[in-house]
Amino acid sequence: MFDTVFGIPTHALVVHAVVVLAPLTALLLLLVAVSEKLRARIGIALPLLATVTAISGFVAKESGEALERRVGSSNLVEAHAELGDVLPIILIAVAVLTWLIYLVWMRAPRDTETGTRRPSVLLRVLLAVGVLAAIGLSVDVALVGHSGAKAVWSDVPAPQGGGEGDDD
Repeated sequence: MFDTVFGIPTHALVVHAVVVLAPLTALLLLLVAVSEKLRARIGIALPLLATVTAISGFVAKESGEALERRVGSSNLVEAHAELGDVLPIILIAVAVLTWLIYLVWMRAPRDTETGTRRPSVLLRVLLAVGVLAAIGLSVDVALVGHSGAKAVWSDVPAPQGGGEGDDD
């Protein structure tokens, strides 16, 4: 099921969704944590995005395991797989956290003068955890992505000649 789509490894397709959606989720989580106005504008979009990102992370992990069975393993692939095993867990945790933030924020009473919601202590704690989660998610996505790129491109020979990209 997670092996190929139209002959293309599913992993090669799905990881790009994770590479785009996970940092976007982290960025929106930071914005929600620091701004009441942005929290109101982003609203339910963040938990929905985080849920889609978590599903994409799970599919990327499963399709990566299918790809590993197809092409074989190496030290670099193993390192990437080990890092990749953690990412879906982080993505699920972030999705749950974003839903909690949204639900607690929606239940917060509104200030009668300004119309804004008054954040509870619980919401403030969840938002602080959200900042840490956004940073952790960004770091983990970068580590997994870098290890995956190394696993794919390490056997590709460097271009020969006097190209512009030479570091000589």
